[in-house]
Amino acid sequence: MQKKYNSSYSQFAYELDRIAFQHDLLIFLSVGNFDSESLQALKNDYIHPDHDYPGFFYNLNPDTDSHICEDTNICIPSESLNNISVGALAGNFDEDDNSDVTPSNMYPAHYTRKFHFDYNQPINGQPIQQRNKFLNKPDFVMEGGDLFEYNSGIQILRSPNADVEKFYGKTCGTSLATPLLTSYAAEILAYYPEIKTQSIKALLINSAGFHKSNHLPHFKELNQDLLRRLIGHGKPNREHLLSTDNDSILYLIEGGIRVEQIMKYPIFIPPYLLENGNKLQFDISLAYSFDPVKDDHLNYLPLHISFSLVKNLDIASIGATKDVYGIKNSIGWSEDHFGIDNKLFSNAQKMTYRLQPNDIVSCDGSVAIAVRCLAKNDFLHRLKQGEHNFSIVVRVSEIITNTNEPGINLFTEMMKINNYVDISNDVEGGLDIDL
Repeated sequence: MQKKYNSSYSQFAYELDRIAFQHDLLIFLSVGNFDSESLQALKNDYIHPDHDYPGFFYNLNPDTDSHICEDTNICIPSESLNNISVGALAGNFDEDDNSDVTPSNMYPAHYTRKFHFDYNQPINGQPIQQRNKFLNKPDFVMEGGDLFEYNSGIQILRSPNADVEKFYGKTCGTSLATPLLTSYAAEILAYYPEIKTQSIKALLINSAGFHKSNHLPHFKELNQDLLRRLIGHGKPNREHLLSTDNDSILYLIEGGIRVEQIMKYPIFIPPYLLENGNKLQFDISLAYSFDPVKDDHLNYLPLHISFSLVKNLDIASIGATKDVYGIKNSIGWSEDHFGIDNKLFSNAQKMTYRLQPNDIVSCDGSVAIAVRCLAKNDFLHRLKQGEHNFSIVVRVSEIITNTNEPGINLFTEMMKINNYVDISNDVEGGLDIDL
């Protein structure tokens, strides 16, 4: 069943969130497919501009009696926050673009579904004041094939006892995209069986990306919001997930933090970067699980954890004002922590911070990842009872505009001056991820 616009978390999602929190599980959920027969009827029998891609997904003032955009919202229980929800792209891994009903194989498939939170719609006649750019489902998209042409589908294994298409056949759906992403997670866990499941989520988020809407002809005239509600963080990049090159390095931080505490993790900058004029980019992702509050839309997630890239100062200074700890004005906390009792939180966040050469010099040899934890007042007593686990992935990349001296590269120089614990198994070709 699809979600109504701005409806609260279902009982099913609540139970899955509790299970994931209590047992350190990560469940992969498809967002569901728009019914193929209904879509075919809309495209062939009830032809109308409101049924065209991508307006089909969102039009609050339709001119058609045959379709409402609410029917394209994600299905229960894929709104689950502790777990991962997956939508589908129309691609099928063929070299050629075999998409059919979807305009391009790089687009979200015509049958996939979008997040049901819509900040443009009032609740009880009042506009929604609180927004959260990270609160979104699906989390990711992967190839799922397309409708309706057979060759637009994605090839799958079939039973040798099937009446037709024994052993192999083609079909499509978000239920095919979901195991593809699950295989990425399984591969990480095979190399690093001791890491927490939220670390897997943070790694996937950190590696994910997608085309900007203005680069996609069917979306460039629309608000970026619709594309985001269809793709989430985008498609994880397996190469970025499993390795780094000489110009980047990946750190995984697994920590525990108490409510009203600030922690920091220093990162030391190699001296050669003070002189070569290159930029540094920090791609930082955070994931944490929580014990949900049943039947409470605003307070379903009562725990706030956020991060920022700051000067490497003492904790008291980091807890002060931005003019004290801030590297520059454009770098802030991943989530706003003021007036939190009336805010919606997200437990999956990603920010990109870029340091210019003069920023690197002003940092005096080091920066820090700061982590803050707060809780809503009605839940302070319970949430203050213990630590709250979180996972942060930090990818540091050197943006090469000036060639370095022979033998000098970011990966090697960062390894020399930063403390880490190697978490890779003794497996040939192990991942280049450090803790």
